[in-house]
Amino acid sequence: MGCCLSRPQDDDDEEESVRRDDIDNAVPRGGHKPFTKKGLTWEADSSITIRQLKNQRDAFWDTAPSYEGRLEIWQALRYACESEDLVFAQAILDSVNVTIPTGNLANGCYDELGNRYVIPVYCIVDPINLTKDEDDEGSSTTSDDMDAKLLSDQQATTSAPQHTVKIRLSNTARDIDIGVNLKTDTIAMLRRKICLHENLDFKTTHVRILFLGRVLEDKTKVADVKVEEGQVFQALITERILGDRSDSVLLL
Repeated sequence: MGCCLSRPQDDDDEEESVRRDDIDNAVPRGGHKPFTKKGLTWEADSSITIRQLKNQRDAFWDTAPSYEGRLEIWQALRYACESEDLVFAQAILDSVNVTIPTGNLANGCYDELGNRYVIPVYCIVDPINLTKDEDDEGSSTTSDDMDAKLLSDQQATTSAPQHTVKIRLSNTARDIDIGVNLKTDTIAMLRRKICLHENLDFKTTHVRILFLGRVLEDKTKVADVKVEEGQVFQALITERILGDRSDSVLLL
């Protein structure tokens, strides 16, 4: 006479729950670790030039926002990945409330609404077989040189400020009001005015201006930034480490 065995329904439910937990554990969720590039390496199928890598990265950043996520988050992630200053990169990510469960953007990160963003490793670090383009040499103009020229042009302007903008400082978390001339003032001049207002040495202090998680270029006019009532600019204030020619900085 045959015998038919059966398992309690609770056992089936428990196994199903375990399987679901295994799936969930495969994707990092919750928690937050500082953004890092440490330990990330990759190799292209064949040697790749700086220009080719840039084109590959541009293609990703230009198309990724079309599929999912929020544009301002993608912009912040791009600036963070392209910055060699991890302190600055982390400040950008914090400004838009991005959390990284593992610290590695290639494993995924989340915005405050729960949207998930995964950045390919080729957008985070260079490959081990990266080669220089033949015409890379000869471009020696630094951002500091460009700043000096822009600021020199701005200092020739003597007209009185016509508008006041609110700036939130990263080093003190205070909000300050800065007067600007909407017809002439650029972001470069705004950076200079912040240093003067806070008695900071412009030659040794880096001030980067952000708005809605996006780093503003020096040549951008303040009037071209569409600021609505109640919105503020963010000023990330950093100091270069003396004797270090890299982009490493200390957050004030």
